[in-house]
Amino acid sequence: MSNRLAKQTLDFILKGSSGSNGVAKRKQQIQREREQKEEQEKKRLRLPDTKKGIKKIKHEMRYGRQQKAKAALEKLEKKGNPLDALYEEQQAIQDNLERNVRILQAHRLKASDSERKMRKKLLSYNKQLGDSKKASSA
Repeated sequence: MSNRLAKQTLDFILKGSSGSNGVAKRKQQIQREREQKEEQEKKRLRLPDTKKGIKKIKHEMRYGRQQKAKAALEKLEKKGNPLDALYEEQQAIQDNLERNVRILQAHRLKASDSERKMRKKLLSYNKQLGDSKKASSA
């Protein structure tokens, strides 16, 4: 037998048939039960009625795990030594530079004749501009 049913039965036996007093207590009991049900309904997690709300919850279910993992990783990185991160970054840059040098040496990339001519023209043009600026400022 459930606790609630046992309590109701005990209350009914103890009350006896006291007339209007019993009716008032019964009304109070019904009122308390309604309040308890309302509280339970408020405590329950309900989906929003709108389509946007449902979309937000689906998005949270789909991507929330990734965001939590990312936040945990950032928290872990904050606890780590910042110098270690700096050394790792410098090492990665150095490795990339060495790799690029190896690739360039392996392929022996050279400029074509037309590229060399264009570069000469550009350098001479820049030199003329620089000389004219110096002359005009003096």
